[in-house]
Amino acid sequence: MSLYRPDGLRAGFHAEGFGPESGLLHGGEQWVPERFLIEPHEHPVWEIYLQQHGTTHWVAGGESYALHPGHLFAVPPGVTHHLAGRSGNHHFYFAAVDLDVVARRHPGLAMPSGVVHREAGELTYAFAQLVRELTTRYEYADTGLTLAVDHLVLAFSRSLAPSAVPQLPMHPAVRTVKRLLDQEFHERWTLKELADRAGLASAYLAELFAAEVGQPPHRYLNERRIDRARQLLESSDVPVTALALSLGFSSSQHFARVFRQFTGTTPTAIRSSRAR
Repeated sequence: MSLYRPDGLRAGFHAEGFGPESGLLHGGEQWVPERFLIEPHEHPVWEIYLQQHGTTHWVAGGESYALHPGHLFAVPPGVTHHLAGRSGNHHFYFAAVDLDVVARRHPGLAMPSGVVHREAGELTYAFAQLVRELTTRYEYADTGLTLAVDHLVLAFSRSLAPSAVPQLPMHPAVRTVKRLLDQEFHERWTLKELADRAGLASAYLAELFAAEVGQPPHRYLNERRIDRARQLLESSDVPVTALALSLGFSSSQHFARVFRQFTGTTPTAIRSSRAR
């Protein structure tokens, strides 16, 4: 496997050079500066993008698509696609996957027929696991990579036909707020904003959420942020201040304080331990 940073990125990586068993041709996570341009290109397999932060405008097969945070964008083999002009700072995951290889392992998965542009559902978790496999030296690396690719394609297939049926009873408002905090933890949510989205009074939402989830919404939100922060500190070289702001913290000092509360250590200590 080859892992490198293309010229012009703020942070992130591109990985390629895998064996054919997993079905992955290349993948990565990138923080792109303002005025960065991705030229027209195509691939012999599906390329799956997940917009994490920022807004970009793409062209695929002659059609235009606007990607906002949380949007999935998947382009079929042989279809030319590119950024439609230069965009502002943004952050995204990507993976080029031979879906036929994965379908042979899991023949029941739904597969798309054309360009996909929609809400990503739980794809963030699957991409984060793939990044861990690409950036960390684990035992059983080949097996781990194949399982991560399978998990990604499973999440992709589920996003095409979302039909999840909760098996545990949960108040619909709590489920709505929990989904927002799971998927949009980078937003600076206030309790009132969450309550407005759920259609409840703020105090009642806080009481209901704590009773069903076991902690208040703000603490649950910070847990999601710190979980993601640990993964980025271990697998990326994005500066700590930029990382803090991208996760919704008001400053690097605020981030460091909350990080220590949850982990007992500091962001710089986590990153320093990776370099040893």
